[in-house]
Amino acid sequence: MTDQIVQQAMRLHEAGRIQEAASIYQEVLRANPRHYMALYSLGFACAQTNQHEQAIVLFSEAIAVNARDPASWFQRGISLYRLGRNPESLHSFDRTLALQPGHYEALVNRAVVLLETGRPAQALASCDTALALQPNFPPALVNRGNALVALGQHEDGIAAYDVALALNPGAADIIENRENAEFQLGRASRCPPGYMRRLFDEFSVDYDLRMLDELGYRAHLHVRTLYDRVADDAKKPSRILDLGSGTGLAGEAFKDISNGGYLEGIDLSPLMNDAARQRGLYDHLVLGDLEKYLAEPGEAFDLILAADTMIYIGDLAPSFAGVARRLQPGALYIFAVEAKDGDAWEQTAANRFRHSISYLREQATRAGLEFVDMMEAPLRNESGVPVVGYTIALRRPLNN
Repeated sequence: MTDQIVQQAMRLHEAGRIQEAASIYQEVLRANPRHYMALYSLGFACAQTNQHEQAIVLFSEAIAVNARDPASWFQRGISLYRLGRNPESLHSFDRTLALQPGHYEALVNRAVVLLETGRPAQALASCDTALALQPNFPPALVNRGNALVALGQHEDGIAAYDVALALNPGAADIIENRENAEFQLGRASRCPPGYMRRLFDEFSVDYDLRMLDELGYRAHLHVRTLYDRVADDAKKPSRILDLGSGTGLAGEAFKDISNGGYLEGIDLSPLMNDAARQRGLYDHLVLGDLEKYLAEPGEAFDLILAADTMIYIGDLAPSFAGVARRLQPGALYIFAVEAKDGDAWEQTAANRFRHSISYLREQATRAGLEFVDMMEAPLRNESGVPVVGYTIALRRPLNN
């Protein structure tokens, strides 16, 4: 009779009625604390609702009742991983595989833990074993790609991502991993958005201290200096857009002319946006990618700024075209880039980009923007050496 009750609860569980099912499992366990399926199923319900500490307790109790069932070991490993308890998680996956060597999901999750603990060669072997069992399993292909990239075999990693994308077209995580591999090979036209988001989320806590005090950052001040040189004193902008607003250093530099008007910032990093919000300068902060944002329909601005942003984009054609669409006729776009001699743009050893004056002039013309003025000055220091940059002022023509 008890088993029938548990089976009924499991059907509710499968239908998505998790809380109802959990209540029945709990009722069964009050009468019989060692009922294996009730323990396992309640543990699974807890894991599904992110109650991983409780899930681990229940899966461990299930294992104490029946240590030969790989299911409890596997799910225990998943919950341990979710809590960052990697050594214990790895042990659970190894126990799963000892009981069921063909458990390809355990092999892939084991590979994830191995990657996170700095053992890419072992992770690769685990993924290859999983793929021998299940050749078209996208998570195995993705993590195989991750392991290959971690081993410095970027081309092979990209090939693994391509197979995974063929099976799962448009998967954002696979696309992001592939973009990161291309970027590491120096073949990307910009820093991948996911890379940027992670970088600046980590950087957000002490961004101002590190940039201003340690690196002598001053691009935001150059942007303001050039604005003062080229702007019409009689007409202060009423709508300002700060591209890659970060913690709000550029907004701070322009707070006197934005006061009484509208100041908007956009950044990929949620934590940078949180830091900028604390300055109390911005009327609106957008979380998103600036190229996509500029390409969307929206109100035009009287001034667009980009202080420490365009150094993370190589091909500026999309952003220039977007800026041209979102500027009022006669309005200015002022931005800073790292300086490059000669032509075109290039990726630097520090995973940023530098641009030549000839390239900037060419792209401005293609976007229908007028080249107004420029200044050359260090943007920051790197290993104690000044990084020379250009600060550029472009304008959307009045008749355009």
